[in-house]
Amino acid sequence: MNRLTKDIFSCNAVRLAINILTVYVCYFVCRVAFLAENWAIFEQGMTLPTLLKVMRGGVLFDNSAIFYTNALVILLYLLPLAAKERGWYWNMTRWIYVVINSLCVLLNLGDSAFFEFRKHRTSLAVFSEFKGEDNIGGIVGVELVNHWYFVLLFAGLTALLWCLYLKPATPTRPRLRYYLTQSISLLLFVPVTLFAMRGNTFFSATRPIAVSFAHNYADEPVQTGIVLNTPFSIIRSVNHVPKETPVFFATQEELDAVYSPVHYPADSVQPNHKNIVILIVESFAAEFVGGLNRDLDGGTYRGYTPFFDEMLEKGTWFDQSFANTYYSIDAPPAVLASIPRMDTPFVLSPYSLNHIGSIASETAKAGYTTAFFHGADNQSLGINAFVTSVGFENYYGKDEYLADKRFGGMDDFDGKWGIWDEPFLQYFNTKLSEMPEPFMASVFTLSSHHPFKIPEQYRDTFPDEGLHQLHKCIRYTDHSLRRFFESASQQPWYDHTVFVITADHSSSKRTHDIYFTSVGDFRIPILIYDPSGEIAPGRRPGIIQQIDIMPTLLNHIGYDRPYVAFGKDALNTPAEESWAFNWDLCPQYLQGDYVLRGDGTKVTDIFDYVHDPLLEHNLIDTFPDSLRQPMTDRMNAFIQAYMQRMKTDTAHL
Repeated sequence: MNRLTKDIFSCNAVRLAINILTVYVCYFVCRVAFLAENWAIFEQGMTLPTLLKVMRGGVLFDNSAIFYTNALVILLYLLPLAAKERGWYWNMTRWIYVVINSLCVLLNLGDSAFFEFRKHRTSLAVFSEFKGEDNIGGIVGVELVNHWYFVLLFAGLTALLWCLYLKPATPTRPRLRYYLTQSISLLLFVPVTLFAMRGNTFFSATRPIAVSFAHNYADEPVQTGIVLNTPFSIIRSVNHVPKETPVFFATQEELDAVYSPVHYPADSVQPNHKNIVILIVESFAAEFVGGLNRDLDGGTYRGYTPFFDEMLEKGTWFDQSFANTYYSIDAPPAVLASIPRMDTPFVLSPYSLNHIGSIASETAKAGYTTAFFHGADNQSLGINAFVTSVGFENYYGKDEYLADKRFGGMDDFDGKWGIWDEPFLQYFNTKLSEMPEPFMASVFTLSSHHPFKIPEQYRDTFPDEGLHQLHKCIRYTDHSLRRFFESASQQPWYDHTVFVITADHSSSKRTHDIYFTSVGDFRIPILIYDPSGEIAPGRRPGIIQQIDIMPTLLNHIGYDRPYVAFGKDALNTPAEESWAFNWDLCPQYLQGDYVLRGDGTKVTDIFDYVHDPLLEHNLIDTFPDSLRQPMTDRMNAFIQAYMQRMKTDTAHL
């Protein structure tokens, strides 16, 4: 070994990197063992390109798990403290390294044996699910015997971790050199560790990767089992252990008699093959729409959406319209798959890898082309992963926009989130015109968001009016919608298309008291527009919510197959039977003029939200049982049906 090689291998950072590389080898071996053990599950459709894609995605999730679990080892190894340079300290560090990583190996190999039963990687939900069982030890014992080769592999990989572990070679003197090299090494490893834990860059508008991101690297939902590793699944499910499924109704028949999410087509249904276009508008709260607030400020309120106000005269809308969401990541599940937020975002829940249907997967069965558009970074919020998992054939984000030379490229980048709404909606219109009909497409806008900027050329057109900077962004997005409909109306597909405009959620930038309540906080516009006039325009009595969009549109196009959607067909539900449900801090159920709030087990508050919009008078003690009980049963049935189907992965047909 020459001097240079000797110097390199005497560097602490290099020796630590070699130790981490050994862990990568163990994870790779575990993934190969996992794939081999479950090959019968994955064999169909497993082409070489698919295999390479899932293995490449696996490295991303291994990065996160390895650096999460070895963060303490990295700190102990590189801590610039000369006093720690003792034999007992390095023996302790070695034991921590081997124990932690051998435990991760054990979890991965264990999942190799049990994956065939659950079709999911293990999360904390499993420990909660089986905590009351007393035969787990026996089951594990039997599987150890049946999978004796995994026991040998575990022993071999543990020995590998122990034998290949490299202790530091840094001398304690001279002290200055020691502190300098250790400090520099630690400073270098800190951003590497944080980057790996996060799973994506610090500079793009994205969240750290979650379990649901595995869909980006899988052609089929079951293949996410290869992409993921068990330590990552467990780490990411901390604080996301599912609630116990409440049992309000003892039998399935009793539950279904009150509420069922299964929709069956009428015998007389006739498909009309209309195109579907859904526009999800960032932070488009009902408060911003002048046409929905004619009585506000003594009748002087005008809002910030002159174009949407015009569309209210052309489209169909309801007396009451609500979000089932609280954050942007809640919106695609609610709007596109009829999956509400249930105290936590679906994509961050233990059910994020469940098999669920969507308006895309259902219309695809009827021969529709499907696509989703979002002008942000392609990994932003994990939306790409979600829409891919629920059946959208194509995804168009910032990358695709920038690659299309017909448009403005980086000149249309807002410098933070993605492509300005106006050019991206024009891009959306262009791509729709290139899609084979019938098509189902959705776009998610982004400009009405912090840091509340608009393109420079509109600075004087939409000035900051002083109440909040978001308002000028809403005006700009409303203008962008006008430009989109002007362009779309010139296309041959326009008159044979049904449009929906809604929000991803309401806004925290409220200025009127009625929008600060637990009901007002969920008020958003939902407008259905059919240029052909088959859906009569105008205001309708009743309630509509985001999870109603999927069943309403599927029924409108004459979809002739049964499907699961937790919402209702708003156009064909009598006003007195229409309802809405949302759950952020507490579950609340709305029907007629009333809202019931609960704690998940019982009703705690009842308000007449129509005549008491500030929710000042709790009717819990005076509300007649003849009204309370049917509403309570409906809310409880919705909660039980949702949790039951999610826990058993039956939110699909």
